[in-house]
Amino acid sequence: MRSIFLVSLAIGYLLCSCKPNHKEEMKSRDWSFENEASLYLINQSQDTLKQLQIKLADTDYSIQLGMMYREELTEDQGMLFVFEEATPRFFYMKNTEVPLDIIYITTDKRVDSYSLDAQPKDETLLESKGASQYVLEVKAGMANKWGLKENDLIDWKILNK
Repeated sequence: MRSIFLVSLAIGYLLCSCKPNHKEEMKSRDWSFENEASLYLINQSQDTLKQLQIKLADTDYSIQLGMMYREELTEDQGMLFVFEEATPRFFYMKNTEVPLDIIYITTDKRVDSYSLDAQPKDETLLESKGASQYVLEVKAGMANKWGLKENDLIDWKILNK
């Protein structure tokens, strides 16, 4: 009985120690920007405020990773998080290297709310006002620069590869 316990303990230890270190895996990857969609910010007068190149976060892994470890972001780039349903959203800046504007978007692609100038590595929860199905992260200061307002339209087109 004692030998079965020791063997089980040894196997358990080996399984735990062989677990991949996802944090190291995330850090070691090349996070060069890949343009996957064109996104348009459209005000309530139907004027296009800005067109952006977008990287999509639409898998569990890419949503968890988000903008972590990225060292630069230009004014015409962003990341669009695509969730299966609309709920209140909470974001934070753990392991994020660049300041961001975080824009929460409703199911009908309207700006619900935003968190401006989120600071790198800050773990304060940044909450949407209402239910959001999409979240757009862009370089800090851009939402004000473009004149983005609540209820403005956000639309995108996924690029063919």
